[in-house]
Amino acid sequence: MRRAALLSTLIAAALGSGGAHAAPPKNAFALKAGQQLIFSASVTDGKVTVGTPRLVKLGAEEPKDGEISVGLTPKDKELYSQVIVTEKTAVPIDFVATGHIGEIVIDEREIHGQLGAPFQQHIGGVSWTVVLHEFTPTAAAEAGK
Repeated sequence: MRRAALLSTLIAAALGSGGAHAAPPKNAFALKAGQQLIFSASVTDGKVTVGTPRLVKLGAEEPKDGEISVGLTPKDKELYSQVIVTEKTAVPIDFVATGHIGEIVIDEREIHGQLGAPFQQHIGGVSWTVVLHEFTPTAAAEAGK
């Protein structure tokens, strides 16, 4: 009952703001449940350069060498989605995933990059859009230089 009331309040607040959608910041990508983005990512002089993402259906494609795949599952019964990440880059890449309803931030997670097998992080599943942004090399990767 509490979750339903919270969801109703969040939707009403988003609609009350005119339902406007915040533009993602520069070098940021928007993702919706059931989608997956695959994009190149490289680190030069301590800064991450990301390429233009390609949008695919969740689980339909694996990243190639030098790419990152980020997918978003539909919400579960606990009202969470999973951000599923696979990194095939030279060093792990960290980023922030921010869930929005319109311009209202619902949830935010720091994703700490890992090479190898896919990994996941939960995020509030009532978001209409999850924006991926603030790409940085993983601190441990930079310390090893």
